[in-house]
Amino acid sequence: MLEILQERRNATLLTALFLVCFVLMSLSARRRGGTTVFEEIALGISGPLVETAAAPKRWMSDIWNSYIALRGLREENDQLLSELASLRGISVRAQELQSRVKRLEELLGGVPGKKDGFRLAQIVGRNQSPYGKILIIDQGRINGIRRNMPVLHQKGIVGRIFRAGQTVSQVLLITDSRNSVDVIVQRTREQGVFSISARNEGEVRYIPADADVKEGDLLISSGLGGIFPKGLPVARVLIASGKGKQLFQKVRATPTVNFNKLEEVLIVLATLKDNPWK
Repeated sequence: MLEILQERRNATLLTALFLVCFVLMSLSARRRGGTTVFEEIALGISGPLVETAAAPKRWMSDIWNSYIALRGLREENDQLLSELASLRGISVRAQELQSRVKRLEELLGGVPGKKDGFRLAQIVGRNQSPYGKILIIDQGRINGIRRNMPVLHQKGIVGRIFRAGQTVSQVLLITDSRNSVDVIVQRTREQGVFSISARNEGEVRYIPADADVKEGDLLISSGLGGIFPKGLPVARVLIASGKGKQLFQKVRATPTVNFNKLEEVLIVLATLKDNPWK
């Protein structure tokens, strides 16, 4: 009996040893791809670990590449905005130039006679205090400008040269209390003198009480006084009152020129013979 058990035990050990050898041989055998089972298992286990370890580096690389791309887009966007601003600036300058050409065409077209008797001037300063209404222009004695030369606009008379410097001059506006213009009511040919009252209102003095003057009448220069040419717009009548009650009517008027919008003016280059008040 013992012998039988001993034989079975030996057979079992041999079988187990054979199986172990077979398994080891199988595990050590290389597959068609050139790897063993052990290597396959090791790769299967290490693959996810390596992938997990490499993920942060890959994420950082992606973030950095995205940052570089975003920075490039931002720089390109800034360049496009700069070019757009430059184009807008060119457009604004072109519009301003076109506007000035239009103003000059209107200015030159609104003045009768030959244009070679005028000097174009640009306004470079203003003094609109209660004590004086003066413009500064960019023309002076070196340009042939002299005292009392008339200054015009296509809408009418602006004023006269008050002081002529070497390169700039002062223009005394007709709205200054020190200035006055002899005028004619264009519709009825009644004559008077336009000036600014102590209350800073335009008025026309010396209009007879029986004269035909009404609201809206255009007042033009009469040519008297030796400064302003005849027939240029000066003001429009606002109110005419006092007919038949006093020696003269009370006539209020407003200048035809909007002095707040002036940018360029024309100076009449009158000679001493033409302008004895110079």
